[in-house]
Amino acid sequence: MRNILIFSLLVAFATGAPQDISDRIAGGSLAVEGEFPYIASIQLERRHFCSGFIYNERWILTTASCVYGLLPTQLDVAVGIVSFIQPSAQQQIIAVSSISINDQYDPLTKMNDIALLSLSRAVVFGTAVQAIRYDEVDETINTAVTMGWGATTEDGLETSKLRKTELTMPADCLSYGSIEFDNNYMICAGSDVSSPCQYDEGSPLVQNGVAVGIMSKNQGCGVPYVPSIFTRLSVYYYWLNVIAGQQPLPTATTTTKPTTTTTIVVPTAPSVLMGKLIFFPD
Repeated sequence: MRNILIFSLLVAFATGAPQDISDRIAGGSLAVEGEFPYIASIQLERRHFCSGFIYNERWILTTASCVYGLLPTQLDVAVGIVSFIQPSAQQQIIAVSSISINDQYDPLTKMNDIALLSLSRAVVFGTAVQAIRYDEVDETINTAVTMGWGATTEDGLETSKLRKTELTMPADCLSYGSIEFDNNYMICAGSDVSSPCQYDEGSPLVQNGVAVGIMSKNQGCGVPYVPSIFTRLSVYYYWLNVIAGQQPLPTATTTTKPTTTTTIVVPTAPSVLMGKLIFFPD
């Protein structure tokens, strides 16, 4: 037993994988380039270990549990990619300059599991690199999609290609205790055929092109699949706005009269709040 433990520790140190990651997409299918232009790979020493999404040109949104205890100098963010072994023309790898964790985050229960990463330079937007708007869950839709480079089997390694899966909302989260799941701050989503897996932590939960949650925790990704818990993003509007500023506005299109001439208005990207980070309780 002692030899097995020593071997496991050596493998963990050799791969550079964080020791605390217990939240893991098993099943699902491969994504294609440009399908999810907002997805971001968060990398520790240039190796994927968590996901996030592009909040705006200077900030990446992820879970606090992904980056808790880490230094900005240890992290990079990769955007515009689908495969780690087949680089994309729009691929960008950007160093992280600071980490902002919600000051109400509880590492034991993963309550308020949300964080922002500021980038050392702005993301260059293109067809395969875009920010995604976040909002409250649309209760009229009972499904959502999530994606990531997580393991495809329980206790597996990260995959080299981006995968996606559809989840049902709300799922049955009775297997979680009242301390583990709070519907006011979390979203329960699951599937009978797939599940977020190890290294999928921080992956966005998306309804009709709108992010409503980020992958926080689950009870493993083996069969039978159990629901996963996502941080409910709409709860943190004030905190997100104070730390990272507004999100990019969509391009507005208006038509002049009486001709068919269309005027395209491209708004200037809003400024990002930099400087001293101030945390507010939810």
